[in-house]
Amino acid sequence: MTELPKDGSAGLLVLGGRDIAGITDVAELIGVAREALRKTSDLTAVQDVRRVLDLEEPGGACLSVMYAAIADLPLFGAKVLSVLPQNFARGLPSHRGGILLFERDCGTPVAIVDGGQTTAWRTAAASAVATQCLSRENSSVLTLMGYGEQAERHVVALSAIRPIREIRVWGRDPEKAEAFADKQRAAGFDAKGCDDAQTAVAGADIVCTVTSARTPILSGEWLTPGTHVNAVGASVPSIRELDDACVTRSGIWVDYMPMALTSAGEIVEAIRDGLISKDHLKGEIGAVINGAIPGRTSDDQITLYRSLGVPAQDIEFANFFYAVARSKGLGATVPFEDLNHA
Repeated sequence: MTELPKDGSAGLLVLGGRDIAGITDVAELIGVAREALRKTSDLTAVQDVRRVLDLEEPGGACLSVMYAAIADLPLFGAKVLSVLPQNFARGLPSHRGGILLFERDCGTPVAIVDGGQTTAWRTAAASAVATQCLSRENSSVLTLMGYGEQAERHVVALSAIRPIREIRVWGRDPEKAEAFADKQRAAGFDAKGCDDAQTAVAGADIVCTVTSARTPILSGEWLTPGTHVNAVGASVPSIRELDDACVTRSGIWVDYMPMALTSAGEIVEAIRDGLISKDHLKGEIGAVINGAIPGRTSDDQITLYRSLGVPAQDIEFANFFYAVARSKGLGATVPFEDLNHA
């Protein structure tokens, strides 16, 4: 990365969603996610759990703050997002905000990166990494519970690492599920919308829950031996997509253990109610990547990746987007001089 003046005279680079859309090679993004997960587990990344301010708007709306520094990267920072699940009904993204990046030497702000697009891509890419570690290599049948932006990104990411041929889509609005399936058929998949959630899940190799549901939509009793689950949608302890049977029947890996033990509702409640102990959790996906713990151990094991998204992912991705944007001349630069040295 080209070294920049420390006084801010180079300006603040602003990267919007369209800028990021131009630098989203899926294979590269999966590699970035893999690095972020690895660094989370080997402590190259210094981070804390998500901080959340609940808002009065209905549906679990909140302000989310996440921050991290990664030892081998030049920029550290924080992501601030508004999370409004009700935006789906408005045709708007649910996650909107930005990542503010600082250089290490003098703490100069150097960039603001679109937080919604970064969140969308890092979430799907991290699921792909977990799916590489935990699913059977010949997994070809994908069930999506949900049909929003994350569902679309997960199709792109998972089909890059597994031979996905059949896609089943379930959601509360059958017409929207079928419309999403139609879009996937146009992309070359054998896809169909399903009116019944159990039917959608039965026999699937990979199941992704990518909804804004506040109460469980996936029953563990529906899961076929050998299935891998990516649980993505719920990010605060008051909401959950999975029932207790999903927790007790599955081997569970997480992205960041401190976050899982405080923010994953189904895990927090299962431990509180004595259904499982902390030892039921296998560990972090980064530890699988590092070779410290195993991933899947048998073809009939039900595996679960509980995704919460961690600050290291946001900062790893923002560093990547910043470096590529600087090299390609993308984004807009805003004057941001230190007035004491102007």
